[in-house]
Amino acid sequence: MKKTILLIILIIPVFVFAQEPTKNQIKNAEKVTNYVAEKHSLSKKDKKIFYDATLNQIVTNAAEIKRQGITDPEAKKVVYRKGYNNIKETLSKKFGNQKAVALLKSGNEARRQ
Repeated sequence: MKKTILLIILIIPVFVFAQEPTKNQIKNAEKVTNYVAEKHSLSKKDKKIFYDATLNQIVTNAAEIKRQGITDPEAKKVVYRKGYNNIKETLSKKFGNQKAVALLKSGNEARRQ
């Protein structure tokens, strides 16, 4: 019984803190968000929505790649495509499909710089 309780106590932090973004992920999300917000003149509220969606997707993609133990670039592309579709759906609900696609296209431009 003590071993079970100890095991549960030791495992809980793994799940609670598994999705915490790294400094690098935060920096990447900020860079993309600032570029997109400037290019599309987003309000502070819209910028925050875009930032949250972008950071969430960066963290989710990294967690999924780590969970599956993916090292092959082609397999990673599948995860990134799924992530792109998820963020597109999220942003489409807020901004409409056409603007969401434009925002994501600008986000890709920011990543290349």
